[in-house]
Amino acid sequence: MPVQNSHFVRSLTRRLCSLLAALLVLGGSTASLAQPEVHVTYETGGAAILQNDGRYGANGTAFDAEKTGQSRNLLIAQRTSVELGLGRHRVVLLYAPFAAQTRVRLADGLTFNDTTFAAGTVVDHAYLFDGYRASYLYEVVKCELELAFGGSIQIRNADVAFTAVDGSAYVNESDIGIVFALKARLRYAPTGWAVWGQLEADAFSTFGLIDAVDGGIYDVALTLGVRLARPLDVLFTTRLVGGGAKVEDKDIENWANFFSLALGVRVKLDQLW
Repeated sequence: MPVQNSHFVRSLTRRLCSLLAALLVLGGSTASLAQPEVHVTYETGGAAILQNDGRYGANGTAFDAEKTGQSRNLLIAQRTSVELGLGRHRVVLLYAPFAAQTRVRLADGLTFNDTTFAAGTVVDHAYLFDGYRASYLYEVVKCELELAFGGSIQIRNADVAFTAVDGSAYVNESDIGIVFALKARLRYAPTGWAVWGQLEADAFSTFGLIDAVDGGIYDVALTLGVRLARPLDVLFTTRLVGGGAKVEDKDIENWANFFSLALGVRVKLDQLW
């Protein structure tokens, strides 16, 4: 019996040690997977206003990007984002300013809210549409092909203004609002390759379900990334951004579509640390 008990104890000890080793390996793997990621991305490039139709006020005149001179030249677009990752969870904080300043001689009279500019008036037109966005993504597929779904909340800082160059008139419409959207990301990064691709989209529409507001937004980007070093990627991005709203109780209607080509960099701070 003492011999058998000794054998049993040694066998049990070996099994416990094996189980403990397995748990340590599993714990180490889990900790490795859960290492926090911190990525900072900046992109800038040329942007074209494909459409920017507006009408403001009950007696407002409809105008577009051609009448305000916005479609004649390229603008500079830029974005800065910080992405935090832990396992399959991602949080993205984005700042995307956008502004256009143009000067035109009005071919026809223009009424904006309660102010009218006569035909032939030279006006400065300012269009501001800054976005502050926070997004959450959950990676349902995480391998060479990554697929993630989530949502975004964006603070919209908008201002549209007309100013007569001779100083005779000025009028504007400003607004700070909150917009919600669904978000998706598809990323393909083959193991051992320095090149990867990504398709990312934020989008939402009321689909006419809200009586007071008929609107929607979208932000779709296709990115080609090239890894220059372990913590540094260069990005080439083409992007379509658009949307708008028709707000009945304010007599406001605005629909816009922008296209941009940008060059960017992504720095993986966690790999620098």
